[in-house]
Amino acid sequence: MNQNLTELIEASRFYGKDKTFVIAGGGNTSFKDDDHIWVKASGVALETIDESGFVSLSRAKLKVVSSKIYSQESVQREAEVKADLANAIVSEGNNRPSVETSMHEIIDYQFVIHTHPTKVNALMCSTNAESVCRELFGDQSLFIPYTDPGYILFKKVETEIGLFTAKFRKAPQMIFLENHGVFVAANSVSEINDLYSAIIEKINQKIKEALPADDSKSFKSPIIDKIQDLHPGFKTFAAMGIESGLIHHFAKDHITFSKAATAFTPDDIVYCKAHYLFLPAFKGKNEQLESAKKLIDGYFRSYGYLPKVLVLEGHGVIAVEDSLKSVLNVLEVYSNILKISFLSENFGGPKFMTRSQIEFIDNWEVENYRRKMAKS
Repeated sequence: MNQNLTELIEASRFYGKDKTFVIAGGGNTSFKDDDHIWVKASGVALETIDESGFVSLSRAKLKVVSSKIYSQESVQREAEVKADLANAIVSEGNNRPSVETSMHEIIDYQFVIHTHPTKVNALMCSTNAESVCRELFGDQSLFIPYTDPGYILFKKVETEIGLFTAKFRKAPQMIFLENHGVFVAANSVSEINDLYSAIIEKINQKIKEALPADDSKSFKSPIIDKIQDLHPGFKTFAAMGIESGLIHHFAKDHITFSKAATAFTPDDIVYCKAHYLFLPAFKGKNEQLESAKKLIDGYFRSYGYLPKVLVLEGHGVIAVEDSLKSVLNVLEVYSNILKISFLSENFGGPKFMTRSQIEFIDNWEVENYRRKMAKS
């Protein structure tokens, strides 16, 4: 095996196993030489990735994406880009390259590690993201305001990299994406590790209040017992409730819940959908079930799908999905949403994705493919 690919696999697993950097199937990594780029396949988890989890592409063929004029219609445009990415593949197998492959290609360093660290996203998903990012990292980094992922984001980053390189005579090694995450690049994995350490250290200096203790435990509820009656959305069901000090902070009442009621990032939508449902507590079992039924039905009328996350006042979070694995993914991702919201108060408070941004992700074939892969 290529020594550089071996290093890429080791680095991918290192960050993939660290839940403060990568949640569920998020993040992607790459290595490139003069002729080819090896990039993580869409839907493959970094934590356990091996050589088969990467797609190799021709860099010469990838350059078509930069120069070609695509459709103005978003669905058609993304389909055309996907076809050109597929045409550039030189490795065997049916894996699809990450949708962010073209961004990896234009970053002028051999190794690129893209993750969604909790503390980075506490900053990226805050109202003061841009000003604090510039204060902390200055001309060492690029800050990219939220842009719909895929081709449009690629072209935005390509333009900004060109301007940065012309101004500073070198390509950026840290690219921060609002409501998304960070790309860190270098010609060695050790330098990437140093850059990530510096990023987290600088953000830590701004955090005045630490997260509540991570003391998660399960809890029982009649809502879980009756979930098939309340939530007729799946042929098979799995539901689980957890509580913790952090969850109690947001489940206290509707006002505190409102700071974690909507998605921060595209990955949140992939695993948890974009909106989460608050259920007021009742002393009586029947009253609790009747209220939950009405609220779940109202949610379905509003959004056209059933909620995956139920926050029970004064108790905890209930996740609903069609398998235990998917339930655990939902709980992991939503717990991270709570951490991001809590820590974002150090940077002006939470900033959610907008309705139009959410609709783009919900309707994007690429993210629906990732949902499918996450369940397999």
